Amino acid sequence: MAKNQYSEFNALLQAQRSLLLNEVREKIVASGEGPGIPSQSRITDDEGAADALAEMEVAMVMRESQELQEVEAALARIADGSYGNCYDCGDEIGQARLKANPAARRCLHCQEKYELALGQPYKTGT
Repeated sequence: MAKNQYSEFNALLQAQRSLLLNEVREKIVASGEGPGIPSQSRITDDEGAADALAEMEVAMVMRESQELQEVEAALARIADGSYGNCYDCGDEIGQARLKANPAARRCLHCQEKYELALGQPYKTGT
């Protein structure tokens, strides 16, 4: 991969990283139940709904945290020069795939095999 392409993907990843960090921070602040901040159960007057809402917020933060880790790993691969090479087979990951998902660590073929091995339906986003 050419150096100028690294800078393009680095910019995409940095933007994605900033967005994810802001989303995680906002969710953490919004979920706070410190002094002066009403709890979700007092807002909804329903403990069950408040618990479900809290679980959903935690799941979203965890998903965004995982995505943030993937972005950080991709930035590390840019730094060490391995970015754009498949984690499994070592072949180059297609430009279209990297533009769709700059944090991708596998080529389409290896990603499909990986997800099938995990028993997950194949999706091209990771």
